[in-house]
This record gives sequence, C-alpha cells and structure tokens, in this order.
Amino acid sequence: MGVEIVTSMVSDYLNAHDWLAASTIASGLGQTYKKVMAMRISAAQAVLLEELAKGRASAIDPLPDDAATVTFRYMRAAQEGAARLNLRLLAGVITGQISGPGLYADEFLRWADILAGLRREEILVLGVMQRLNDQPPNPKHETNPTFLFWMACESILHAEYGIERHVSVAYANALLRTGLVQLAAGSMDTPMVPTPTFALADLSSLLAVEGIIRSEASATSP
Repeated sequence: MGVEIVTSMVSDYLNAHDWLAASTIASGLGQTYKKVMAMRISAAQAVLLEELAKGRASAIDPLPDDAATVTFRYMRAAQEGAARLNLRLLAGVITGQISGPGLYADEFLRWADILAGLRREEILVLGVMQRLNDQPPNPKHETNPTFLFWMACESILHAEYGIERHVSVAYANALLRTGLVQLAAGSMDTPMVPTPTFALADLSSLLAVEGIIRSEASATSP
C-alpha cells in the first residue's frame, strides 16, 4: 500500500506543477526553464519507481501527509539539480522505510538533508565503510580495531574504485559533517582515523549504499 500511495503522490505532484505539459513545450526563456525542470522531474520519477519496485509491502500504511512531504522533498532535490546517484539514495531510503519501519516524514527529511548533497566520491567512501562496518569483527583485530578498519577501507577504495589513500581520507573527513563518520584513535603514525558512527548502522537498516551504486551504474550503462 505504501508504494501505491507514494506513486499516486508523484502523479499528483507532476499534474499540480504542470510538468507533463511543460516537457512538450520549449519556446521562450520561461518555457525553457520549465522544460529543464520537467526533464529533471521525469528522471527523478523514473529512479524512484525503479527503487520502489525492489521493495516489499509494508504492514504500516503511510499517512497521506507523510507521503506528500516525502514526495515533495524528493522532487525538490531533483529540481535543485541533485545527481541521479543521490536521488537513487533518497529513493532507496523511501523504499527502505516502506519495506521496514514505515514511511515517516521526519526520518526521511533527516536522511534527505544528509544524502542529497554528497559528492560521488564521498558516497563511494561511505559505501565501503558501511560494507566493512556490517561485517562481524575479526578477533585478530581487537588490539587496534579502528585503525585496521580504516586501513582496510583505504585498501578497498584503492583496489576497487581507484581512489588514492590520501584522497580517501580527505573524503572520509568531509563526511564528518553528516554524522555518519567520526574520528577515533589510530596509531602513532596516524593518530586519528575515520570510523563509522551508530548513525551509519541506522542507514544500513534502510539501504546498502554500494547496492545503490551498482544499481545506478547498471541503469546508466550503455
């Protein structure tokens, strides 16, 4: 039921703002602007529907007010020029909420403010940190788990995404502003290293960041 409500809200949003008609008109500066916005909204709609199709039915039907707020915030991110990968993250949160604890506007707005403005490289770093954070701890690493955790992140980022170690730590430090990453004691050579906060575990309950990255790569590949 949650998917149907959000889908209906998207249609209402398109009709209320006349985006469907605007997409077929391109005369004059004002209409050109409307056409650009219509193209962004249309792409965002496609991304959202793709992610919603991966979800499952929820026992908790969202309130219309919550569904409307979530839809409008998602579409606003599209209008403001959020990248497709960021929109897919937001769509993933919506799908995760519908499939899990329920679609609540206050929770979605919190995640939207965090995820909508992330750079692609920051998302890659976040995805790898989430991957390793979701794995069970290695007893061999109990002496200095945070330092070894970050060393493993750097290795994966370099091997799989081509991000140099000094660059990955810069992006990880930039993620401090999100509340998903914090600094913890490292080693004598590297006194502080990035490490996940409890908030990243909360995000993991809704979506897998690297799964979103793969979905977007698949959707945009020729």
